Amino acid sequence: MKRFSTIVGLTLLLAAAAPSAAQSSTLFVHLGGEAGVEAIASQLIDAAVADPVLGRSFKDSNLKRVKQHLAEQLCKLSDGGCAYTGDDMREVHAGHDISEREFYALVDLLNGIMKARGIALADRNRLLALLAPMKRDVVRMPAATH
Repeated sequence: MKRFSTIVGLTLLLAAAAPSAAQSSTLFVHLGGEAGVEAIASQLIDAAVADPVLGRSFKDSNLKRVKQHLAEQLCKLSDGGCAYTGDDMREVHAGHDISEREFYALVDLLNGIMKARGIALADRNRLLALLAPMKRDVVRMPAATH
């Protein structure tokens, strides 16, 4: 009987210590956890800054801060348990005059970075779908014609 209770106890202990199926299947985990989202954010900002068209939007920006807030945002969106401490997206992008073309160029860069990091297509699409609603706060609105 003692052996049986020891086995049951060890089984319960191992089950409690093992990550649950829900934890291991979060998008955050599939993106590589904290290190993964930080790397994605850093690579994306570096690529955008180096791009002749996209780079203008980052002129005079604190790139370390931008990377930090992007990593927080990716972490939060992907259920990593992070808090986003940055400013409102509309306020951040106001005055940058970002076009739809530039927005989609950044999306392409992000997708390429995730692909190069070995992130599955389904997970790339999940993240892009979570980011898509931000387009309305990032892209300049065309002038109304009368």
